[in-house]
Amino acid sequence: MHPAEEIFCEKSNKLRGKTIVIGITGSIAATECFSAIRELIRHGADVYPVLTEAAAKLVAPDALEFASGHAPVTELTGKTEHVSMVGNSLSADLFLIYPATANTVSKIACGIDDTTVTSMATVALGSGIPVAIAPAMHESMYRNPAVSENIEKLKSWGIQFIGPRTDGIRAKVASRDEVVAWTFRMLSR
Repeated sequence: MHPAEEIFCEKSNKLRGKTIVIGITGSIAATECFSAIRELIRHGADVYPVLTEAAAKLVAPDALEFASGHAPVTELTGKTEHVSMVGNSLSADLFLIYPATANTVSKIACGIDDTTVTSMATVALGSGIPVAIAPAMHESMYRNPAVSENIEKLKSWGIQFIGPRTDGIRAKVASRDEVVAWTFRMLSR
């Protein structure tokens, strides 16, 4: 039995039968994704990680496979992972970007899909798959007028933003408990 299976529905079955694709970008907050993935599994979700190249420098793909039970997508191949994972009504129930850098937020808002995560976002948005973003960056980046405008643009498209938690210096990624609570709300509609 895989270690992810050992904790499946350990806390509840509120997410049982739900598939979540989690996009992980190149913020140091990427180290928080392990806890969020495991907590989603504890509530019954099947979680598939997708890493940008920058994120893979911060969190090891093997560790993500251990945490989730699925080998992470680290590049898009001829298997068209982005289409099969978030491209139709039979694919994921939610595309969650945790954490999302200012760069990723802005690329999605401008329709640029040059990473695994931004390509997944483009396909999810075009397919009507719900998208949630948990930003993480320095607060000055978060307050940048271009980033603020891009966040508002994405909200107008129906993308849900989870957090951030600000401390005067950083716009920290939402806690795993906040992400799980948002996921419950989004997937119970």
